[in-house]
Amino acid sequence: VTPDSPEAMEEALWMAFFAHLHDPRVSNVLGADDTNLAFDRFYVDHVRKLLALRAGTRYASKGNYNVARLAYLQRLFPDARFVVPVREPGAHIASLMKQHRLFCSALDGNERGRKHLRHVGHFEFGPDRCPINTGPGGRTAEIEQLWASGEEVRGWARYWSSIYGFVLDAIQADAALSAACRVVRYEDLCGSPAASIEQILAHCELEAPPATIAAFADRLSLPDYYRWPFCDEDTAVIREETADVAARLGY
Repeated sequence: VTPDSPEAMEEALWMAFFAHLHDPRVSNVLGADDTNLAFDRFYVDHVRKLLALRAGTRYASKGNYNVARLAYLQRLFPDARFVVPVREPGAHIASLMKQHRLFCSALDGNERGRKHLRHVGHFEFGPDRCPINTGPGGRTAEIEQLWASGEEVRGWARYWSSIYGFVLDAIQADAALSAACRVVRYEDLCGSPAASIEQILAHCELEAPPATIAAFADRLSLPDYYRWPFCDEDTAVIREETADVAARLGY
């Protein structure tokens, strides 16, 4: 896996079988008790096909929307391992807002680009931004209203808490899922990259030679190319909205 590796483009498959996955008015969560036999057969065969074509034994799926499907995926693949990255809320929200601005700028007047992103199921940023509805307590309508009224910082902060609060609750409520998940803090990964990579590999039951671990570790560091755009008031809003969930993550 390198910066030049192609995107998995899996979301189009999920949307073909689950029409509600990006409807903010309803829960987008797929749990262990949800079933869609046609999708289950298709998706498992899809993974098997890719492994066969590439003579592989493991399949890596990078998808932000999988945070709402961890239990469903574990039912399909009981031996799956999940790595959930997280970042300190202030820096994370600054990064999210930056990406959203870049997408909005790039897609201004670009209907072809917007159509492509809708087709592949990319609704995280840009003019078609749509938050994941994590079900009861997810506060999706509140988040959308905050964004609509121009309260970007509070909207993103509430969304951050909604997503990571949901993930933590799901993990803590299911011992098997908890064992399959590893939450990785961005700051730990950048601060102790070699140790963090070794822990991730151990969790995923993978091995890599020391030289490979060292090569990846040398490329990881905290960014120094931008500063937080937040004033004291914005910083207070972020702390207010994220304090409880951030504390559960050790922040």
